[in-house]
Amino acid sequence: MSEEKRDAQALRDEYIDHMMNPRNYGKLDSPSAMGIGKNPNNGELVEIYLKIDGEIITDIRFQAIGCMSTIVTGSIFTDMIKGETIAEAEDVVEDFLKRIETAPPEQKACAEMVAKAFMAALLNLEERKCGKEAESYTLMISEDCITDEEE
Repeated sequence: MSEEKRDAQALRDEYIDHMMNPRNYGKLDSPSAMGIGKNPNNGELVEIYLKIDGEIITDIRFQAIGCMSTIVTGSIFTDMIKGETIAEAEDVVEDFLKRIETAPPEQKACAEMVAKAFMAALLNLEERKCGKEAESYTLMISEDCITDEEE
């Protein structure tokens, strides 16, 4: 088996593993911040909850009303972010958004929803640091996940 085929198989295996056993799924009690990424066209959304200690993201969890691709992306994304500093996590998000630019529209919309939920959580964290009692912050996605069959 070629190295390229092994890499593709490893990615498929990772996707299936996250699909069958999503990491970090669920709500955090008393989060430091909460953000929502929302698709205004179909009501799908992702909620991300953060626990912050100093500048370290000590815990991150998510919930989603969306397709399996959204769940898998949330699982992979939160695994990448947990344990990082806020600055490191912002770099991860920037790289993540660049990497999805060429993805098919449905996958791009799901991934953007997860990233926007995280970015909204960071905005909520800043609001809370400034003394605002906002429970969460919401950002809308720019992509839509309507497939050809739905049009």
